Amino acid sequence: MNERYREDYLGEYVITKIIIKNGNKKQIREWIDNPLTIKQTSNRATCISESHTIKDTFYKQIQNSNGGNLGKLKMQVYGVDSICNKMTADFIICKDQKLLEYMIKTGYTQKSIAYTSASNCIKYPGEFYLIPYNMSMNTHALAVWLACFDGHKEIFIVGYDHSNEKINNTVSQVMKIYNNVKFRQISNSGSPHEWKQLRNFATLTKQEYISLTDI
Repeated sequence: MNERYREDYLGEYVITKIIIKNGNKKQIREWIDNPLTIKQTSNRATCISESHTIKDTFYKQIQNSNGGNLGKLKMQVYGVDSICNKMTADFIICKDQKLLEYMIKTGYTQKSIAYTSASNCIKYPGEFYLIPYNMSMNTHALAVWLACFDGHKEIFIVGYDHSNEKINNTVSQVMKIYNNVKFRQISNSGSPHEWKQLRNFATLTKQEYISLTDI
């Protein structure tokens, strides 16, 4: 994993087909341009995952926030997987087949920029956006990585209140690489040990988050 930014990303080649003939393997590749120019106001973003500790009204509160006075605190929201059942995020990262098909069926992909793997982009043409560099990490870490990739300098992390060691470790790697970014977890139940060791990490209560972001 390297420190990378969208402003330097032109696009990439994607393998669309593999042909094996006479014992030789040939890859058919297609160039995919960078389709997005991300415009932001506050350099802030929220990465959010569905959690049993969050009330449905809070998801909508974040979704409907206008960023306070003149929108100066307007954030972009990066959602993870099943968050599509709770709110419309600006961006959503998902690799789960059932959820991808649900998003297509409900028209979610017309309201949100939905990222997935190259194979899923090929399987469902025109519906999803390619995860830059086809990064293979878990979707929780990908949401944080994409927020950094898009140039956000303060990232709030909501709903990541699980004990999955793999997820915690990968998110920690992202935080270490983007050490010029401030990461703030909204949690009343404590944070992973490896996160708390980082100088660019801190925790906030829900009320502190609401006050800081004016949602």
